[in-house]
Amino acid sequence: MSATLAELVRDFKANGRIVIVGASLAGLRAAEALREEGFSGSLTIIGDEPYKPYDRPPLSKQVLRGWVPADHTLLPRFRELDAQWRLGVAATGLDRASRQVRLADGEQVPYHRLLIATGTRARQWPNPAEAALEGVFALRSRDDAARLRQALAARPSRVLVIGGGFIGSEVASVCRELDIPVTVAERGSAPWWVRWAG
Repeated sequence: MSATLAELVRDFKANGRIVIVGASLAGLRAAEALREEGFSGSLTIIGDEPYKPYDRPPLSKQVLRGWVPADHTLLPRFRELDAQWRLGVAATGLDRASRQVRLADGEQVPYHRLLIATGTRARQWPNPAEAALEGVFALRSRDDAARLRQALAARPSRVLVIGGGFIGSEVASVCRELDIPVTVAERGSAPWWVRWAG
């Protein structure tokens, strides 16, 4: 029985099809780990942004401050992946019976094993019309960071940051470094760094 199991594992490693939904840090490192462990089958990485995995923490400080361009934040690769990249198209559904991931463009990607590594999303403003107003930003992607950097370079008279978490505090810090008055609104009792240090 163990020989049969070993044969199945060998066959899957050579001929299996793995799909990773999420083309960011977790998805990249998972793909590298699969190749490191000897998986040589088909590997597909799906991401809704048009970019290969990039580092997100610099977006809220180094990119906004102008120290690093938004397009210079690609994550380092530790090994060759030999993967099919499906970038700029979101995964919108999952058919578990036929083992297929549905994409926003109508295509379906078959899999034997699926890893969902999509991370989190920025909380959007509840009113879409207000969220679309000029000067309202969410910070999640490198495109968001580039737009916000451009807006800060235009020297607004005041900035309101909603959320006193890590990203909100970083944005507020950049505003102060640029000598732009800033107010932070936080629903908790204090910004994250005060609660963390406290």
